Amino acid sequence: MAKKVDVSFMKMIDSQEAWTSSILQNEGQLIVVDVYSSAWGACNMLANHFCNLYFDLAEKRGLAFARAESDQIKGLKEYRDSAKPVFLFYLNGEEKAKVEGPDMPKILDLIYELAPVTS
Repeated sequence: MAKKVDVSFMKMIDSQEAWTSSILQNEGQLIVVDVYSSAWGACNMLANHFCNLYFDLAEKRGLAFARAESDQIKGLKEYRDSAKPVFLFYLNGEEKAKVEGPDMPKILDLIYELAPVTS
């Protein structure tokens, strides 16, 4: 049996209200959002990579991770019923980038490019 991945460092977003307060109203922090459909679930393949990045970079660079269920959020309706993992990058309430598929090198490049240095 596969080991369960710890994603407690990720903010779980399952409503429009949580999306607005956690993503759209957030300031000074890059948020990498794993967008998923309830039919397919979130991308667990990269969760360990994200965990390592969070503990290595979150304080040095304004960085956070979230998972958002597209079925519950109006602004994510285009991702409903999609099996392909999608990662959105938000900074100061604006979408700055999007990565389709589990492309960790591209995700890492965008984190270093977009995350503000805090220390």
